Order: sequence, then structure tokens, then C-alpha cells
Amino acid sequence: MGNSSPQRNARSLREVLAGLGSVEQCRATVQWAIENHRVIDVFGDFAKERHLIVFQSGSEYENWLDPIGNVLYKMNTLNHVGGDLAKLLDRVNLYNELFPETAMRLVGVQVMSRSSVFPIFSQPFVVNSRFATREEIVEYMQARGFEPTDEDGKFTNSRLLLWDIKPKNVLIAKDGTMFVIDAEIDELEV
Repeated sequence: MGNSSPQRNARSLREVLAGLGSVEQCRATVQWAIENHRVIDVFGDFAKERHLIVFQSGSEYENWLDPIGNVLYKMNTLNHVGGDLAKLLDRVNLYNELFPETAMRLVGVQVMSRSSVFPIFSQPFVVNSRFATREEIVEYMQARGFEPTDEDGKFTNSRLLLWDIKPKNVLIAKDGTMFVIDAEIDELEV
């Protein structure tokens, strides 16, 4: 599958997508994936080689777990970004800045057709953990400079708006370390 790093993958693809609309992004992503050996068949050999098992999914991601390597593979459906892959890559970049311990890395794309591609990310799987309580989440986010809004699971600071920071997306390991494993992020207009 080539030798480029996941960080370079995301930057490289983001550069290709600059200024393109959703339809053009799909075509450019297919071409990028072919040229960079980043076409992944998450339903076939890729899954078999890693012994992947289907893991709980949501409206944004389809998830598979590599139980041996403790890696979660997440195929984004692009539902929350209106099909705009460039916007998703920008959000993932912000997420990685905020939560580097559970950073998502672009490993490739599942190509369904020339007009339908889905990015695949890897993320560390947090073993032996429990879901955080709402109170623990508020305390954690405030310690990081974010204040809760009137909406459950929504936080803001002077630069960013984060939402979906709810117990289903925040884990606490046995040693007490808190891990945000999923979040929606937008930059605020200043």
C-alpha cells in the first residue's frame, strides 16, 4: 500500500481537494487514491488481513476493530459534512490538534464508484475503559479551556465550537486518563 505516512496522506489529499466542489472532490480523490496506492477494500482483503470485526457504528462512521492491534478503523460516510471531504479533513485536523492521544489518521479511501468515495481513518482503541459521566466531561473540557453551552455535549472557546462530546464519545481508562474518541468541530467566525 505504499510507504507514505497517514499524516502526509491527509495533507496530500487535502491539497488536491483545495477549491473543488463535492463532485470534483470525488473524482480527484479516486485519482489520488489510485496514484498513491490508497484504495482500500475495507470489506475484503484489508479486513481479512487485519482480522477486523464489525464494531459499533453511528450516523457518521462505520467502524471495524482490529482486536489484535487495538486499532479502530473508521469509514466516514460524509453525512455530517454534506459530502465535502475537504471540510472533513479540516475537521479531523482540528480534532487531532485537540485530542492527539486518540488522533485519527487517514489510511486510504473505500471507492464505491467515481462519484462515491469514503475516507478510512485509523484510531487507537482504548481498552479497559468506561464511559465518562456528563459531570466528568464538563470538568475535563473546562480544564482544557472550553465552556459548556446550553446544549448537552456542546462546548466552546474563543476559537472553536465542539459538539457531541457526550458519554458515548468520551472514555476513561483504568488509570483515570480521559479520551475523547469522537467530536464534531467547527471554527468560529471571528
